[in-house]
Amino acid sequence: MQLPKLKNPITRYILYGGSLTVLMAASKVLIAWAGETYLYSIPFLGGLLKSLEVIELTNILVFAILGTGIGSEIAKLPHKRRLPFSLISLVLILPLVFNTSYLTRQHFWIHQVADQGKVSYAQAKQLTNDFLGSETGSEGFIGFFRLTTRVPILPTTLTDIETLQDDEKWFRSELTRFSGIEPGVFSRLFDSAGWGIRIFYILLSITTFFIYFAKGLTSAQSKSYHRTTQTPPKKGTQPAVKKNRLR
Repeated sequence: MQLPKLKNPITRYILYGGSLTVLMAASKVLIAWAGETYLYSIPFLGGLLKSLEVIELTNILVFAILGTGIGSEIAKLPHKRRLPFSLISLVLILPLVFNTSYLTRQHFWIHQVADQGKVSYAQAKQLTNDFLGSETGSEGFIGFFRLTTRVPILPTTLTDIETLQDDEKWFRSELTRFSGIEPGVFSRLFDSAGWGIRIFYILLSITTFFIYFAKGLTSAQSKSYHRTTQTPPKKGTQPAVKKNRLR
């Protein structure tokens, strides 16, 4: 099936760029689902891999494809439109695609809480929101995004949810008892490690996107230049031929 050729470059960018964004977001959903279902469920090893968020390494491929496609389409826009649409890509498309996997993980977690607690999805969502609010001060996705930097493996039973804070305090007090270091040091260390991993993947995604955005932009501009400089002659016309005069 051949995609329709749209004459308006802005309409074409919105259609093709939007379609590519949806496709890459859908791929992130599938990757996150596969990671939660198969990779992170491996005993012992799965917890380590989840704390390192290894599935986010797929951002290299996802944002390479996204950057190339968006860059190629922006190259077809008028020059005065390229900067505004590039900024739109940075502000809207990048966060949307990047956060899709975390939204999927949150949805998966709520389903686990609902299944373990034998409650409806709506009840589990309210329960997890209350839990996130008490742990981070923010409910919903913001609370989930913040908490998973500190606690990669979230509790799925009602009992574990209620005792998580006590378990964290016990674990850090034990570290303090054996090491002699103040508990606040371990709290800052765990928070810094979690945010360090998260920021690494954010920077990796942004860097990959811009590298391939530039490649897509340059490639499209080069192809456009060659088409304009190598336009074939119109039908019915012959190239001018100089005739040699006999002297």
